[in-house]
Amino acid sequence: MNDVQPFALGRQTSEPVAAISGLEKLGERVSRRLRAIIEPYGGARPLVTALPLEETMFMMWDASAPEFASLSLYRLHPIKGPVVLRIDAPLVSLLVDRFYGGKGDRASSDKREFTPTETRLGARLADGIIAALVECWAEIAPLEPALINRETNPAHAQLMPGETAIVVQGFEVDMGDHRPRIIEFIYPKAGFGGLEIVGSPKAGDEARPADPVWRTRLATRLDDVRFPVRTVLARPNLKMAELMSLKPGDVIPIHIARQLPLLVGDRVFAQGTVGEQDGSAAFMIEKLA
Repeated sequence: MNDVQPFALGRQTSEPVAAISGLEKLGERVSRRLRAIIEPYGGARPLVTALPLEETMFMMWDASAPEFASLSLYRLHPIKGPVVLRIDAPLVSLLVDRFYGGKGDRASSDKREFTPTETRLGARLADGIIAALVECWAEIAPLEPALINRETNPAHAQLMPGETAIVVQGFEVDMGDHRPRIIEFIYPKAGFGGLEIVGSPKAGDEARPADPVWRTRLATRLDDVRFPVRTVLARPNLKMAELMSLKPGDVIPIHIARQLPLLVGDRVFAQGTVGEQDGSAAFMIEKLA
């Protein structure tokens, strides 16, 4: 028993393995929804490919992310912390151009500002993608989305602290020109902690049968645990002046109730009466609390 480690209840959180594993399985389903959302704007069915999940730190993602993109911050309760949706700026510009009859070849890669039309389409596209994501997430956990902010420069958005551990779920979008653009979700990894997964065992449920040998050993050791047990005969109250004037020989009147509490720690375990047995003071339990 020397290898026992202390555990502070409520202070430590297990790794959110179930949520991250479920997130990876949703990749293909989210891809299909993205195709359906993008097609009406682009005039053609795009090829959308789910990329492998990436676990990194936000500062690493920020260093490699483009300086100009469509960024939307959402709360996806009960995931803790903001979730970022990034849509490549060239994809937004291409969809606007194609939506109004162009071929998409006017999209510039060195733009640093969206037109009003691109801003509106980017917002509609982001809201539609988040709605689809929430629908796909329903088989993992129900989410409630709420928009926090929109931005185009990660440096100005103050998305997350640089040392935040994140999970990046990316999708590659090819509009038929063999020039993939990226849509990705950035989740704070710690935000998955404590998330109740649909179909997972609830707290208190046994995930597997308990080891009978372990149970026997635990019960044997618990049988030897000792608790201080006491009772209180009376609790007289004195004024400060009376307390300060006490001297040897003074008598303090007390009233002993018929039923007295039997205390274990600070909890009342039972009620009973004080008497005598075999020449010693004894407590007889009359009622368990």
